Amino acid sequence: MNKKKKIAGIVPCAGLSRRMGAFKPLLPFGDSTIIRAVVSGLLNAGVCKVFVVVGCRSREIEEELLCLDRVEFVYNPNFEHGDMMQSVQLGLAQALSFDGAVVVPGDMPMISGRTYETLFMWFEAALPTVVIPVKEGRRIHPPVISRECFPYLLKFRGNGGLRRALLHFSESTVLVTVEDDPGCMLDTDTPQDYVRLMEYYGRVR
Repeated sequence: MNKKKKIAGIVPCAGLSRRMGAFKPLLPFGDSTIIRAVVSGLLNAGVCKVFVVVGCRSREIEEELLCLDRVEFVYNPNFEHGDMMQSVQLGLAQALSFDGAVVVPGDMPMISGRTYETLFMWFEAALPTVVIPVKEGRRIHPPVISRECFPYLLKFRGNGGLRRALLHFSESTVLVTVEDDPGCMLDTDTPQDYVRLMEYYGRVR
């Protein structure tokens, strides 16, 4: 029987939240904050460590997460001008000792534990390079990425970010349908997104 793969969590959380008009990682979410809910969800799903890539208001995010174990912070010095892919690359560079990584934006706290369990099961069983959830025919978050992809992703400089970069591995990618998890499509870029997120949270809680 193969040894269970060690999976790291990568949480890009360095941006300025310009479209939101407020700093979204620290927005209230239940009795916590959005960023703590994201990281707690990953830890509860069984990842070995979570690398949170910080930039804007990094000290506040670190203080918010100090109560959690197995969390490491990676600083993005170019957070004012860089894109999310740069933060993903900084996280991946710290995860080279793991078998793979799951990448979850820092504003998506409602991805269900069942979704993580399903994605990790496929990652274990099918020996793919990438596992990507799909809803209504659309590739969504969070992808699970094998370590063998890291060198290519770390060198990627094209447009389109991580979504575009992962197309390089299409032949060895497993697409997993998750029609029953709206949380995979609920990010928090705008005030309207935040209202939708909290409405959904209220319904399922």
